[in-house]
Amino acid sequence: MPTTQIQENLRLLCSYGKSTSDVCRRAGFNRQQFNKYLNGHAQPSLSTLRKICDFFGVDDHEILLPHDAFKAIVRLRPPRLGVKQSHYDAALANLTQRSKTNQDLMSRHAGYYHAYFAPEPARNILLRTLVHLYQENDAWLTKTIDRKLDAAFFVPSRVKYTGVAMEAFQRITILEREIGSGRSIWATMLYCSEQDTPNYLSGLCMSVETEARHDISCIRGVWHYLGEKPNLRQSLEMCGIVDQSTETIPDIILEGTDNSRREGELILFPRI
Repeated sequence: MPTTQIQENLRLLCSYGKSTSDVCRRAGFNRQQFNKYLNGHAQPSLSTLRKICDFFGVDDHEILLPHDAFKAIVRLRPPRLGVKQSHYDAALANLTQRSKTNQDLMSRHAGYYHAYFAPEPARNILLRTLVHLYQENDAWLTKTIDRKLDAAFFVPSRVKYTGVAMEAFQRITILEREIGSGRSIWATMLYCSEQDTPNYLSGLCMSVETEARHDISCIRGVWHYLGEKPNLRQSLEMCGIVDQSTETIPDIILEGTDNSRREGELILFPRI
């Protein structure tokens, strides 16, 4: 790679330290030799480059990127000097990797939703829960609240979940776990909206049943966008079992939560 490129990337990393001298002292680098890297008079060997990456908490391949691309990564994930990234942290960072493209997409979908699904098709029960998709620093998170399900299921009257959200191929993937006991875990994949403001998002939900045989199940689901600042009291009050005899449910929700298979369908796809 061009000397000027690695020179610029190293200078950017050093700007997060107190000084070049402090970086060299803490990392155990020879200051005179390190200054040659910064001035473009020499390039570090691969082994030295790995030590530099370990010290600043960046991946080997990232520091070799063009400066503009590297600067975008560092802006989203600032260096942690002297803290070597564990394999777990590296895997988590890779799973939830963030770029300007997926940040823009996620921002379009931020807000509150009513999520609809029919967990037990044989019982013909439709459920409505409240989901909040929001950003914290550079990460995307979710909080889900189930209410008034104790009459039909062996669960507390209110159950909360927290999770992480990520984007790939214009799809949103969410992994959530129940707060408290942590027994229930959900994985949801949704088609993204092509509009600036979402309306309905369809997808599939996979979970492990908390009772009986703890079966793994996959069902269809639909999210209905409520906005960024809806009436939360009213939105929560609507959660629970949907009484279809007294409430008119849009066809798009009924179709999108129908878990039956049409003729020729061999795989469970979202309906809308």
